Amino acid sequence: MTYRGKTLALIAGLLVLRLIALRLSPNQLHGDEAQYWVWAQELDFGYFSKPPMVAWVIASTTAIFGDTEWAVRLASPIIHSLTAWILFLTGRTLVDDRAGFWAAAIYLLMPAVWLSSMIISTDVALLFFWALGVNAWVNLRIKPSWGRAVQLGIALGLGFMSKYAMMFFGPAFALAIMFDPATRKALLHWRGLAGLLIMAAIITPNILWNIDHDFATVSHTAENANLKQDMFHPMELITFWIDQFGVFGPISLALLLGALAAAFKRQISPMVFWLAALCITPLIAISIEALISRANANWAVTAYGVAPVILAVWLVGRARARAWMKWGLIGHTALALILLPIVLMPAWTDALGLANSVKRLRGWPETVNAIAARYEAGHNGQSFQSIAMDNRLVFYDTEYYGLRDMAPLTFWRLTSEAKHHAEMTHPLTASAAKDAPVLLINHYENYVSFFEQDFAKLEALEAIKIDLGGGKTRHLNVWAAYGYTPTTDPYRGQ
Repeated sequence: MTYRGKTLALIAGLLVLRLIALRLSPNQLHGDEAQYWVWAQELDFGYFSKPPMVAWVIASTTAIFGDTEWAVRLASPIIHSLTAWILFLTGRTLVDDRAGFWAAAIYLLMPAVWLSSMIISTDVALLFFWALGVNAWVNLRIKPSWGRAVQLGIALGLGFMSKYAMMFFGPAFALAIMFDPATRKALLHWRGLAGLLIMAAIITPNILWNIDHDFATVSHTAENANLKQDMFHPMELITFWIDQFGVFGPISLALLLGALAAAFKRQISPMVFWLAALCITPLIAISIEALISRANANWAVTAYGVAPVILAVWLVGRARARAWMKWGLIGHTALALILLPIVLMPAWTDALGLANSVKRLRGWPETVNAIAARYEAGHNGQSFQSIAMDNRLVFYDTEYYGLRDMAPLTFWRLTSEAKHHAEMTHPLTASAAKDAPVLLINHYENYVSFFEQDFAKLEALEAIKIDLGGGKTRHLNVWAAYGYTPTTDPYRGQ
């Protein structure tokens, strides 16, 4: 079988496996996934914390297959498969079909992609458009054309509409335009302007949405940096890099570091030098972020939208490194195939003591029913006017599982300024709570003193406790709250 055939077989085989696993998965939606589904019910050009692509993707799959959990997540394994094919094409363009096969295999068998194929997140589309942009750049550098310039503009624009991390494409790309003759020749031309205009046309609606909403998404992204705290956290940096071995795989990451060193020593082709610069940009930026503040493991994920190509090109001429890479991929696959049935069988998950890792994916219909019963019961002969939440994930999961069909949902704000989409779109207001009590569903134990500041009267009701299996319980405090007067302090609790 040719390497092209092997690549197609690998992509198809893993896609079928992942689709079956997705269909059989008993896991309910995580709060973030439920939030994206809610966004998909009201399509827009932006949302409080993210650009709109994830909502558009969910809307497309649920319009065809309904609103079940697997349909909400359906795009993930499909888009990852398309990303792998784009990486194959890029590797083939740079070297040959063998390099393309390795690029696709490294990507598809990456631990993060195994996990990501079972959920829906903003990173899925981001990685596809990042890979598409890399492919356009590689081809433009070899043979400039209008078609590839259009591809680049579309990829950068839609990548930006997927997640603002697409901006990490900018520094290395800009340096290449300045210092790489082949890139400069391809893009300092009318076709380069055309690509720029296409990108600008695609991202303009999101920019206008941000202007219309006080730059909510931009402010949220900046706030995530958390630069108001002490600015030296070496353990955060160490943790971030330990996490990267989990994201890309321990052997894969070790070999990637060798490939990057070779690229910067100009031991590979000039194009791979620029791809290496593209790869390290998010890794360096998020490492700095981790050191001075904090960083999540996936914040540098764009590095791995090009890393498989760099590593594949480097591996082609190194038999010993390929052998190590092969064992690394076998290890990733073996671990995934061991974990997959455990994830699909809750009894096994509980028996192995792994319930804590899936507790947020369980018990939501039962939670909704328990809250709805409290709402319908009222308090002291009065009906509750609305249900107020203090946790974003609880808010969106209960909304997805039907609570909004049973009662008005609102969100109690800790501060006067909205910190996420639920606070922006469904705030509890003084007028809404003037005469009737509010059913306050309380997740955070340390918020009681703030509730006492905001409400004229609070009466504790019996807490809601939901058995999640494996010895885990969802505990929500419940209050009948009267006379809401919201705080005007934008910094309370910070």
